[in-house]
Amino acid sequence: MTVIDLWVNLLSPEVARAMSGEYFGQDVRPEDPDELVGIMDRCGVDVGVLTGGLSGSSVEDLLKVADNYPGRFLVAGTVDKATRPVRMAARVRDLAQHERFVFARVTPLVEQLPLNHRLYYPVYAACAEAGLPVSINIGVPGPQVRSGCQHPEMLEDVLIDFPGMTVIGAHMGHPYEELLMTYMRKWPTLYLSNSAYLAKYLDPALVTFMNSSIGKGRVLFASDHPFLPLDRALAAARSVPGLADDAKEAFLGAGASLLA
Repeated sequence: MTVIDLWVNLLSPEVARAMSGEYFGQDVRPEDPDELVGIMDRCGVDVGVLTGGLSGSSVEDLLKVADNYPGRFLVAGTVDKATRPVRMAARVRDLAQHERFVFARVTPLVEQLPLNHRLYYPVYAACAEAGLPVSINIGVPGPQVRSGCQHPEMLEDVLIDFPGMTVIGAHMGHPYEELLMTYMRKWPTLYLSNSAYLAKYLDPALVTFMNSSIGKGRVLFASDHPFLPLDRALAAARSVPGLADDAKEAFLGAGASLLA
């Protein structure tokens, strides 16, 4: 069974310091690529999608890591300067030329802009033009910030305005699972990922959906390592109560079809 983790963070010492503390509710330590590959090997993860911000050179640095470890890493770029939409869209277009750059991320909680805000639309357009998926954080976030900017109801605007573009609702979307299942039945290009959310807490109705013909492969595994350590995340994903073997295989590895 191929296991793909759709959200892995390879943190430099500087970034680890910046992302530790009160905002994220924990301290995290830096890792080097060899250490991360060792963790993946111990856990049984074949491919991890590394994540970096679009405004600096971190994505290029991560692409070099991916090139140095062929077959183990892919790379996603996060919109971290939404107020510079032309620059963010241009970065996505440039990076899309690299075979290991596989999608863009939008994290509304950080800049407190609604996920359907006009400032994100140039990035959505760039992804649609390049045939890249876009990952959008949805649901109530952990940090003590306003949650309304991530309400999944706004996903329909993106899905309507960019028909055919694959959208992955990241960070689980809790507590809106029922709405998201309805949307996934309606929109075949909408997926959900459990990044930053232990799979043992999956809503039982969502597990039933994952076992169904329309829901199989529509919920995708991700850890958000090291904020949610990979070993904990994957152990929980492998032991979801009531999840059939074929549905579990789709959950843990179906991301491959999105990233091809």
